[in-house]
Amino acid sequence: MRELPPFLEHLNKAGHLVETIVVNDGASQTDELNRFCSDRNFVLIHHERNRGKGAAVRSGMLAASKDIRMFTDADIPFQYESAENMLRLFEADEVDMVTGDRRQSDYFVNTSWIRQLGTRVFSAVVNIIMSQRMGDTQCGMKGFRARCIEIVFKQSSLNGFAADIEWIHRARKRGLMVRTVPAEFRNAGKSSVVLWKHALPMLLDAIKIRFS
Repeated sequence: MRELPPFLEHLNKAGHLVETIVVNDGASQTDELNRFCSDRNFVLIHHERNRGKGAAVRSGMLAASKDIRMFTDADIPFQYESAENMLRLFEADEVDMVTGDRRQSDYFVNTSWIRQLGTRVFSAVVNIIMSQRMGDTQCGMKGFRARCIEIVFKQSSLNGFAADIEWIHRARKRGLMVRTVPAEFRNAGKSSVVLWKHALPMLLDAIKIRFS
């Protein structure tokens, strides 16, 4: 969480008025987190049990009040400029959803070859299942305009890591404008996705999305 205040200060200096919502997805040791958020006037949402990435992002997005709503991990794994580029795209165009794409940057140069291979294979299989190019679905930085929250989040059903696939699919299916920006690597924070553990459940969820 210590990476969050410098990031927000950067955005504020760039002229962005930021509303910050932190979602605790089932962690039991909350005293320090409560103090951290209270001292900075952050909105803090607690899930009593771990419900998954999809549920955590959904809670934050539905609680937000701004027109442009963006999520990322608390360790801010991407360059600040990547977030600024996302915000500029919203401001310059009538875009509904913007997804970060690590493949358009040097992100994978800084990761192990086995993770690079696994990510690319996973993306290729998802494209086949969904019968369309889905992009870098698992990039942990995405933005949404408020008008598409109803379509993308209120009607979503997946709580796990495949929720990203569902959000992109729902947006495109309803004809929303989806754009991408390069997601430049900033730090080597540990990913919560373990490919050998999570890939199969995510692919099964993708099949459910495709044929539901």
